[in-house]
Amino acid sequence: MEKQYRHELKFICGEGQLRLLEERVRHICMPDSHAGENGRYTVRSLYFDTYDDQCFYENEAGVDHRAKYRIRIYNGSTDTIQLERKETLHGLKRKEACPLSLQQCRQLMDRRPVAVALPEQDLLRRFLAEQSMRLLLPRVIVEYVRSPYIYAAGNVRITFDRHIRSAAETGRFLEPQIPGRCIMAQDRHVLEVKYDEGLPGAIREVLTAGQELSRTSFSKYYLCRKYGTR
Repeated sequence: MEKQYRHELKFICGEGQLRLLEERVRHICMPDSHAGENGRYTVRSLYFDTYDDQCFYENEAGVDHRAKYRIRIYNGSTDTIQLERKETLHGLKRKEACPLSLQQCRQLMDRRPVAVALPEQDLLRRFLAEQSMRLLLPRVIVEYVRSPYIYAAGNVRITFDRHIRSAAETGRFLEPQIPGRCIMAQDRHVLEVKYDEGLPGAIREVLTAGQELSRTSFSKYYLCRKYGTR
């Protein structure tokens, strides 16, 4: 089944504002089942771009239809490894994903030949074709701590992303811990709200009651390249 495009709202918040919003969200949303006992997990992504940084410059120019690839792991563990493609069209977002083995991940990082063994790895086949045609290279590691919540009506997903860091040593992507550079002030974090057709009134009220939230165009990849490694 083809993934549909979704709305994605992004806001930059201070820690105090983020805590207040998260406390409100907890009362009406369920924690994501993948979060740990503290309701959080660490997301680490290895982003690919062309030899001439096409994805970076398309993001900077606000090109309407664009896409980028990344490999993602959680909590510094290689137990679950995913290849993902994030696409933007008319301001809407769509994400495709497929599993990778540890060997396949290492091969992609080193630009070595990769065998596609599983039927659910069509995305990997597409990536390999684009990697060959567009010379896709590992460019930057993006890591942050995420607190995720789910609201069933409207398929809403609310995430609170803290401590966004950039790491230039892409060959260390699979290590349990890696050094990185924070790209935002210590008190600045990111709130993201993703949903299908319409944002439910209960969520809208929670996010706006007594709050002055300004929607922003925010790309973790772009900022980590611009302020973290370039």
